[in-house]
Amino acid sequence: MANIKAIEEVILVIGSMGSDAGYSVLTPHGVVHVPGNNPLAREAFEALTKSFAKLQEIAQKGEQASR
Repeated sequence: MANIKAIEEVILVIGSMGSDAGYSVLTPHGVVHVPGNNPLAREAFEALTKSFAKLQEIAQKGEQASR
C-alpha cells in the first residue's frame, strides 16, 4: 500500500477483492483511499484476507477448547 506511511497502523480495510474501485483504509490518522489498480494494494489485501481467515480459525479452535 504505497499511499500509507510505514509508521501508521492499519485498523480496518474496506473494499471489494478484485475490484478496481480501490480500498478505504482506516488508520489512526484518518481514512486513506488506495486505488484498486495498485498491484501492491491487491497483494496486501489478499494477504490480509488470508491472515484474517487464519485468525478466525485459530479463535474458533480456542473457543471450542475452552468449553
